[in-house]
Amino acid sequence: MRDNKEVMKICLAALLLSMWVLPVHAQVKIIDSGSTNVPGMTMTLEKTGSRFMVEQRGGAKQAITMTKEMCDRFLSDLKAAEPLNVLPVRHCAKSVSFGTSIYVEQNGVRSPDLSCQQIDPRADALKKDASEMLKIAKGLTPPKHY
Repeated sequence: MRDNKEVMKICLAALLLSMWVLPVHAQVKIIDSGSTNVPGMTMTLEKTGSRFMVEQRGGAKQAITMTKEMCDRFLSDLKAAEPLNVLPVRHCAKSVSFGTSIYVEQNGVRSPDLSCQQIDPRADALKKDASEMLKIAKGLTPPKHY
């Protein structure tokens, strides 16, 4: 019985050490849902840089770079808006066929839809950052047609 306890202690110590030593790659995504005739887009940013991997729905991935200032502002606004899943947002009516949604996701925690006009300053700042970055990404990636 004592051997099992010792093995458990060693395993727990190894697990804790690996969590402390290994770098944590916090991933942030900006998601444009797209609509019936406009492809959606997902931009993925590693928290340590200004390079995004952009993927249009049904398309190939493409790396693009945003300015450091833009990424720093986005990450600062993201930090202020945490936790994303309880961020208060204003919803609006949208066309079923042509309405789009914008989400920000960090490590699997997703914001509500930010695409409507926002009254919460944190949601509004995050919406402006995400919209600006999506606009730039769409200009740098070839359009996907259906």
